[in-house]
Amino acid sequence: MSKPFEMHTRMRVPGPSMWRLIMAALAVCGVALLIGAGAILVLVVTHESQRVVPSVYIIPATFVVSYLLLHWASKQKDKECAAGYTTSPGGYPNLEQVDASTGLIVRAAGESLIGRKEQRARVQAFKATLVDS
Repeated sequence: MSKPFEMHTRMRVPGPSMWRLIMAALAVCGVALLIGAGAILVLVVTHESQRVVPSVYIIPATFVVSYLLLHWASKQKDKECAAGYTTSPGGYPNLEQVDASTGLIVRAAGESLIGRKEQRARVQAFKATLVDS
């Protein structure tokens, strides 16, 4: 039987978490891919290249933004690791895993990695204790 989960919080480094920056970069890349697919569709259907000219500028710009977000995420990762924790759910088992929104330590350093479902359950239990207080 596993030991009960103890709820502790910690201060996080300033700025958005590494995990949120990575998710934002992926979202921006997704937007670029959707714009590209839409531009190709418009070009195939209408055969008017003038309608897709803006995408020639928008798509590279979104990839630049995505690159900058990933660079920022790398800097945040270094700061988080130096502080002794991570917000990444997939890796760094030697560091505490901290929930980005609550500061809850959802996995202790050295504990085996936990799944998304278990992480959500721990965060929800923590939020429930805040409501009851």
